[in-house]
Amino acid sequence: MKKIFFFFLIIFFFNACAVKNQNNLSQSIAIIINSPFLKMSDFGFLIKENQTLNLEVYHLGQAFFNLKIKDKICLNAACYDKKVFNKKFFKNEYYDDILSDILNAKPLWQGKNLQKTASGFKQNLKAKNYEIFYVVSKNKISFFDTVSRIKIILGYQG
Repeated sequence: MKKIFFFFLIIFFFNACAVKNQNNLSQSIAIIINSPFLKMSDFGFLIKENQTLNLEVYHLGQAFFNLKIKDKICLNAACYDKKVFNKKFFKNEYYDDILSDILNAKPLWQGKNLQKTASGFKQNLKAKNYEIFYVVSKNKISFFDTVSRIKIILGYQG
């Protein structure tokens, strides 16, 4: 009996001392990106860990696209300042964290023109260099900029 108690005590001790990351979330997603810079339609994972976002997309079971957002945006190991990446990817400077806000399903431009819907929200944003339609619902994020011809659609699985 003492051996069993001692065994469970050791298991409890090692389990309590193990380092656990509670700020880690991984979601499988279907992704469509259509821009002058990049075109893809596939499945992958969106991994949120502390202050880092990592979008991994697979084709035929092989990782071929890795986008990592922290203080810079890295695309397949090539890192860019956020403004430079936005100019290259979106053909527009926007604001630094627009891609992070899209991937996190957050309102753009601090909620400007936000309209709540039954399952989320939508925004219609217009300026001289963009016309954006952005919709966030329970299982889907849609971003369209008709001026820059950018389309991003994320569908959450399961």
